[in-house]
Amino acid sequence: TYLTETVGNLYSPNISFHLVPVDYTPTTVSEVLIDQGAVDFIYTHPSKMVCLEASRRYAFIATQRIFVLGQEAGGYGGTIYSLATNDQILNVTDIKNKRLGVTQVLASGGFQLPYKMLMQEYGLNIFTETKQIVFYQND
Repeated sequence: TYLTETVGNLYSPNISFHLVPVDYTPTTVSEVLIDQGAVDFIYTHPSKMVCLEASRRYAFIATQRIFVLGQEAGGYGGTIYSLATNDQILNVTDIKNKRLGVTQVLASGGFQLPYKMLMQEYGLNIFTETKQIVFYQND
């Protein structure tokens, strides 16, 4: 594999890499495979890693850098928005007691970062201070 050929020979003795399929069943989820010693490390979505870091004390060892038009992208985030014609929501705190649409809970930019910002900067807990949360996918 690519990792075995490019990284494996940097170690003495050489090491090899093997891809192991992981899904969300109770016996093949990544943290179970690590706990059982079936894999040594995982490459996963940043939001999944945040959860694993908090719940299992796993540590980040590398970060993938993303380049756009030859330039390294320096930020990652989400957008909170409403219709421009909606005069009921003019700033972030106006979402109290409103219906809120959010993407998957594991989405870093689409859920976790905005949720954290609302809690830290505005003291707003969307789970207790909105009228309803509508979860959607594939937008």
